[in-house]
Amino acid sequence: MLHEWTLSITDSRPSSWRSCEPHWEDEKIVASSSHSFYDVMNKLCNSAIKHRREYDHGIDEHLWNMKIMSIDEAMNPPSPDERLMRMMDEDDDSDNGSDDSMDDNEESYRGNVTIQCPAEAERGGYEDFDDPDAQIMNSDTKLNSGVLPEGYILAVTYDYGTTTSLYLKVLNIRSTAVQSLLQYFSMEANTEQMTADLKAVPAHNLPMEQQVDSHFPYASKAFLGYYLPLFKSNTSDEDIHDNDMMQDIGIERRVMGSITLGLLSKITTEVDTVFCTMEDRNSSQDLLFCPGVLDLNELMEVVNNAWEPRDRSNDPDGLDQFRYDWISRWIVGANNDAEYVRIKESIDDDTGFGAKRLLFRLDKDGKGRSNFGFEKVFPKTFAMMKSGKFRWFRYKKGTLRVIVGRGKGEGSRECEPKQVLRTWKYDFKSFHEMLCAVEASWVWKGQELTADDVLPEYDSDLGPSMPLPKEPTCFGEEDDAVVVSKCGDKKKNVTALAISEEGGKTVLYSGHDDGTLSKWSLDTNEQIWSKSIYPDGTKDYERYTGCGLYIKETPGVAGIAVRTHPVKKGRPIVFTWTDAYNGYPSTDFDDRSGSVLKAWSGVNGKYICEYVCDVGNDQDGSPARPSISAVVFCQVFYDFIGCVQDTILVGLHCCCNTLEHDEKYSDFDIEEAREFSEGNIVPFLEHSHGRALHSWRGHSGMIRAMAVVREEYVVSLSITSGCGYPDQMILWSLEEAGVPLFRKDLYDYYQSNLFKRKLSRLADVDGIGIEGNELLLSDKNGDRIVSATLYDEGDDGPVIEINGYACLGTKYYEDEGFHGRMAVSDKYVSVAMEIDPTAWIFRIIGNSSHKNLDRRDGNERDFRADYDHSDGSMESLRQKRAGREMAAGKVIFPLFGGNSPPRKKRKPGVFDFGGDKKEDGFGSGGPITLAMRGRHIIGGFSNGSLVKFLLPDTFAETKPSLNANDRSSCGSLPSDEWHIPILESEDE
Repeated sequence: MLHEWTLSITDSRPSSWRSCEPHWEDEKIVASSSHSFYDVMNKLCNSAIKHRREYDHGIDEHLWNMKIMSIDEAMNPPSPDERLMRMMDEDDDSDNGSDDSMDDNEESYRGNVTIQCPAEAERGGYEDFDDPDAQIMNSDTKLNSGVLPEGYILAVTYDYGTTTSLYLKVLNIRSTAVQSLLQYFSMEANTEQMTADLKAVPAHNLPMEQQVDSHFPYASKAFLGYYLPLFKSNTSDEDIHDNDMMQDIGIERRVMGSITLGLLSKITTEVDTVFCTMEDRNSSQDLLFCPGVLDLNELMEVVNNAWEPRDRSNDPDGLDQFRYDWISRWIVGANNDAEYVRIKESIDDDTGFGAKRLLFRLDKDGKGRSNFGFEKVFPKTFAMMKSGKFRWFRYKKGTLRVIVGRGKGEGSRECEPKQVLRTWKYDFKSFHEMLCAVEASWVWKGQELTADDVLPEYDSDLGPSMPLPKEPTCFGEEDDAVVVSKCGDKKKNVTALAISEEGGKTVLYSGHDDGTLSKWSLDTNEQIWSKSIYPDGTKDYERYTGCGLYIKETPGVAGIAVRTHPVKKGRPIVFTWTDAYNGYPSTDFDDRSGSVLKAWSGVNGKYICEYVCDVGNDQDGSPARPSISAVVFCQVFYDFIGCVQDTILVGLHCCCNTLEHDEKYSDFDIEEAREFSEGNIVPFLEHSHGRALHSWRGHSGMIRAMAVVREEYVVSLSITSGCGYPDQMILWSLEEAGVPLFRKDLYDYYQSNLFKRKLSRLADVDGIGIEGNELLLSDKNGDRIVSATLYDEGDDGPVIEINGYACLGTKYYEDEGFHGRMAVSDKYVSVAMEIDPTAWIFRIIGNSSHKNLDRRDGNERDFRADYDHSDGSMESLRQKRAGREMAAGKVIFPLFGGNSPPRKKRKPGVFDFGGDKKEDGFGSGGPITLAMRGRHIIGGFSNGSLVKFLLPDTFAETKPSLNANDRSSCGSLPSDEWHIPILESEDE
């Protein structure tokens, strides 16, 4: 018994199928089990592929492959990490003797099958690098349902250079007693009826000189998808070698894919629209794009100008250096100055990656324009295009569809079958004839459709489909900034800031990479004093790379906190710490002493005392002496003293072995914990001049951040060594020193699969702000805020729950790891990232119930597709900027530094990326550290500059305090530095 396969063909990318199913009826191929995959490919080359590239489509002309996959795999291809994870899952289950290769809630994974072409088979050793676990088969393999099941996708890749991609879906497999022929079918059309309908349109009978093609010859040819040369034809000997010229001599060929005209999309705003597009034949690049609605007469005129071949001797854009399909023409209305400026600035900032963009618009005076009247020749179509409703048509591969309703799928250029008023499979002799077909198609359910008619299903919502979150109020831009200190020395990179209120005056303390501590008056913007408190180690800690600064640790001032003098009230004490080991540089690392927290007089910078952090030995028996990561000040009750004491809690950059306890520590015994191991949080009595008490035991990973909660608790967050993922968040009691009350596990060390160890989406935490019971964290290097709540009522006792996440959209790519900072000020926090000049300001309380929070949590692999733009939607951009709408405001700092070097344009070539040039060697990014206090927000930059903004009176503190940075602290030490001690424990 033979079997027969019916496969439908599309070139729409599978990622767009989630929002719009392809038109499977356009092309089909029928094959039987007597045919091989080579036979199928050969038929495709002479049919579907030939329709897309008529001059090079032979099966032996290019390399090719075919890949069989499930429709889910096609629509949501796993990342390389996920493929590796699946393979590890299978290995783990195999070792355990289990047939269950995935989680209970996941489908069994069947690897893909790749069919290689004979040329690759002859070379041997073929490997699919994009899918290394795919099964490889030769092309002479016969079709069978075990390899190609019903509902599966056969993805075809032809030509690894100028690639043509097809996707064949197995619609059905049926049994047959006879061998069927291998056949290709395209959509059938009633040509006779279509011809009659065309002739019924009044414009069809106009003389040739009155038709649209005569008035706009280049635009008309482009709308039919035909090739148009870049330069005027010249067959002289000096030009005949040019590929464009050779292709133009006597050859009429179609080189475009999808072509659309009409309002098909409003994306983020009323003016963020798509009105006209022309894609290359592989639908990978726009050859023409019009983002705004234009009068059709103006559109035809400017499109005609855009496609008119230019004189080779007058080529200011250097187009002869670019591939034909690597030139994109952008169209803007003559009166749309704002859009023209926006696009022109974007083009001027192009760095050489992507297509060469050209911008066109008509002169405002209207001189020299054609007298063609679109509204008279095609009145229905003209009215539809002006109606403000989604009325458009699409011409692709010889098929015209006239459509109502918003575009869907990739680039919003697809549609559902029910949106199509009429489909024309017709060989149009001219663009005028095609427009006659459009004119004849404005019929809805048997009734003539007018521009005033409202179709509830498609016209009830004509607004933007993906309006971006509302931007917060901007309290200051670059021109509003006050420069406290403008510097140009990379050694003066600002690494720490603190704002204090001293005697009715606002002062700023700044710490720098070269070990300098400075004090400034923010009332006069003058320096009060400056002192070198740590050795200048910037040469040994070299981090200055080709594109900016990599600041994760500093030999200078890593942190600053300000406290009131216990006796001399109103006198400030400034506490500082550094990432350099104690004894640097005069002492070798192995001979270092314990890290110290130093105290200085805020009046004149005079040294007062220091607090030595000694937590014993590491697991090798050597003194551990870890670096300081975070420092907070609070009041703790001590049994042995019998009262509350002002306490300094120092979080250390080391790992610990801990006893196993449940999350509520119901069986915690503090004496047992002390006997087992030291902890990585060390308390000091603030006024004892260096007396350390018993360390607090609980964290496995190194301390990243700490914050005081309502003077009742301290919350601390730790990260794992190596990868640096958050591993635990612990809530400590201030009524019982060293007693943990609750632990939220964020990482599972016991999970054998590395990819499944993360239990939370938290990553790269940059700070914690607390107001009442609500916590607001900054993570992802300052690109995201995280809302959490402390629940301490009821029998369940105190617990911390994460409410959700909201991104700010300052990162360009997910894997960028730039430096982020959070500054905390009473009820507000500000968040920034060094790659971007914007600092976002948030009220801490009130975010837990915000609609923009993404409340999902868990392993990050479950959210891989969150920011996938490939389906053409803007949902990912909305998610990336959701946090902006939650902000109370923002300020935009000057471009003084950070890891975002500016570009300086010169005339580009094919491989010219714009000629990068740094300003002063510091780039043009945002602040690398922040401070916020009442109305003041300060940015410190990598070139040593200090810049301030004054916020509105609503941000003023009701009770200004001398203390600063004493309730919240976050380190930035790398988790993979070469020396991270693991403290000695009882079982070693």
